Amino acid sequence: MGRGWLKLIAGPALFLLLALLPPLPLVEEAAALARAPSPKSPQVALGGLLWIATWWVTEAVPLGLTGLLAAALFSLLGFVPWSTALTSFTHPIIWIFIGGFVLAAAFRKWGVDRRAALAVARLYRGTNPALVALSVCLPAFFLTVTGSITASTSVVYPIALSLLSLVGASDSYAEATMLALGEAATAGALLFLTSTPPNLIAKQVLESSLPGFRLTFIDWLIVGTPQAVAGLLISWLVTFRLLRVEEREVRVPEAVGAVAPLSLEEKLVLAVFAATLALWTAPGLAAIAASFEPGLEPLARLLSAYLPEAAPAALAVLALGLVRTGRGPLLTMREISEGVDWNVIFMFGGGLAMGVALDASGFSRWLALAISRAGALDEFSLSAVAALLGFAITFPASNTAAAMITVPLVAAGAGLNPVAPVISAALACSISSALPSTTPPMAIVYGSGKVRATNMFKVGIVSDVLRLAVLVLTEPHLVNLLLALKRVP
Repeated sequence: MGRGWLKLIAGPALFLLLALLPPLPLVEEAAALARAPSPKSPQVALGGLLWIATWWVTEAVPLGLTGLLAAALFSLLGFVPWSTALTSFTHPIIWIFIGGFVLAAAFRKWGVDRRAALAVARLYRGTNPALVALSVCLPAFFLTVTGSITASTSVVYPIALSLLSLVGASDSYAEATMLALGEAATAGALLFLTSTPPNLIAKQVLESSLPGFRLTFIDWLIVGTPQAVAGLLISWLVTFRLLRVEEREVRVPEAVGAVAPLSLEEKLVLAVFAATLALWTAPGLAAIAASFEPGLEPLARLLSAYLPEAAPAALAVLALGLVRTGRGPLLTMREISEGVDWNVIFMFGGGLAMGVALDASGFSRWLALAISRAGALDEFSLSAVAALLGFAITFPASNTAAAMITVPLVAAGAGLNPVAPVISAALACSISSALPSTTPPMAIVYGSGKVRATNMFKVGIVSDVLRLAVLVLTEPHLVNLLLALKRVP
């Protein structure tokens, strides 16, 4: 009982402490720049962030309720209007969650997940538990070609759950595998130029500030892809080093090797899935093609405008509810509703509301001011500071919002060549994985019910710090290699 009460009061206590303390350095200046409601707004907002984060890490109350608290708290503090905070729960990215959960429900209902799990199990014929988990994670890593780490996780999520069921996974192994899946998709954000918006923000800022400079898909294979591969391996090793799993070997039972022919319903579910994946992938593939053939840029822009990542998810839900056979609809409305993990929806919506509020409070400007007052920096130091800033802001904000704040700021880095600082900042904005609210893949795997927030925090914070260290130490050298190959001074 004592421990439960401690979890409950720790967050509010941190909030009250920061709210009552005198203004910290640069707080009032940041509040004035942001036109915040009060001179101490950034400091009060930090207290609110610590309250929400503490409850999320300790699971003092259900994560969904904590997400709702985030929207309510920052609205009551005057940092964000109620209308803005509450519409965060219907943000387009929420539809990708819903689409993923509903596709998973259809997979489970008609047995498609079992077939897909058997196919994934055959990718690796051995019995090493960690390598079996890695074979499940790799599709999510490479499917970031869809342009959405949320979509790539949603595709693999039901397959991973079914595979865990087939092998009779222990709770510890199921938790480790789901965490590794979320981490793999998060690392995949750095894999391709089109994998996540911060990469494209870096491209736009660099091409605007450096006349004649172009950052292409091939260029990204030099400066971004190595960080993605390093992130995948680091997070996988950390997961299976920190979490003790019961299994010493994992085998798919021989009895499940033979399966019956596809039923009509399975074919229809697979058709909906394939169409959804094709629509998710089309804008990203068009953007890749346009990097080779500029004449395709109008098509890439058209697909991006008419097929945002939420659209295929919404269309998938609609199709699964409308398509019928002699056995009824592929999913009834009740099955659609029950298939969605509303705890995760409320949690992530609250995180989005908190990100908007923290920016409006001046919190982001407070961090930026602290960095800008650090004094003259060389290219390597500025890249390190840029990475640290992007990493710090992405905990309370989305990676896209963090990049929009950080990347333009570091682009004007004291007359230095901005390529290394800008790319370092953009990459760092996609590293955070320690909380379910920091990135959609971690929220999705948390929705499986197999992952504890405390273990997610433990694995995530170690992985994040190691990945950030690798980024800081290696990215300037990778950028210099790129500039040498492009013969850019």
